[in-house]
Amino acid sequence: MSDNQRHVAMITGGNSGIGFATATKLAAQGFHVILASRNQQASAQAITRILAGNPNAAVESIPLDLASFASVRQCVSLFQAKDYPLHILINNAGGSVPGKEARFTEDGFEMTFGTNHLGHFLFTNLLLENLKQSAPARVITVSSELHNPAYARGPGPDFDLDNLKGEKYYDPQVFYRTSKLANMWFAYELQRRLMGTGVTSNAVCPGFVPAAIAARRKSSIERFFYAQIMARMPFARSLEQASDSYMVAATNPRFEGVGGKFIVDGQEKRSSDESYDEQKARRLWEMSWEWCGLDEIHSS
Repeated sequence: MSDNQRHVAMITGGNSGIGFATATKLAAQGFHVILASRNQQASAQAITRILAGNPNAAVESIPLDLASFASVRQCVSLFQAKDYPLHILINNAGGSVPGKEARFTEDGFEMTFGTNHLGHFLFTNLLLENLKQSAPARVITVSSELHNPAYARGPGPDFDLDNLKGEKYYDPQVFYRTSKLANMWFAYELQRRLMGTGVTSNAVCPGFVPAAIAARRKSSIERFFYAQIMARMPFARSLEQASDSYMVAATNPRFEGVGGKFIVDGQEKRSSDESYDEQKARRLWEMSWEWCGLDEIHSS
């Protein structure tokens, strides 16, 4: 298959973990895969690994730091200069910031919220015309069942406008869950705004994936705990299993033209009651639009 016949898929954070497993599968299905990732050395290694197993793969990398609006805009500019179509966008990158003190993005937002939600919000909006011109196309945003306070123990999300930067308190677990609720609102609101365009928006939960967590831990003890102990828990998912859920959302005919869904283990599942609050979703969208400076971009 020549490059100009391939469908194009872009995945943030596709150079490691679930993202890498997904990128490998997309390449195996004939997609031209773009890894939008911060660490270009890791991306080069990821490309080498994909090509070693699949010499005919079409895969390349574009630098992207979701904690920098300037980097997001630069990544989009570099992509658009290639004049590629865009059939699948997977907003995969992200995580949580451990510790007792909040950290901040280049633009002054709390790191977890800024990376998991705002970076992807800006990235997706800047690519919407590419997606529409390539329709049918799909946007998949990675959330988590942890956005649902009924799902797991511990404090639930707390979308408090007066504490989005940790002005009152900082709890990494709460801020992570809040960012995942923001992902749900974004995915659902995006679907409502895309009606009739041929582009769909869904959210995916990869499940609890100890191997992905282990790879991000600096402590050898923590890496061993997640990779060797937690990976054996019955509720744990392997990288292969987690990436299968991404692939269902991205390529399964069952979801062709279907949006506004939460996909867990390859199946539709109801998300939290709060995630369906359209008024809160619109409010977050409007605030995110302003925070990301999209009015300035669209008026220039």
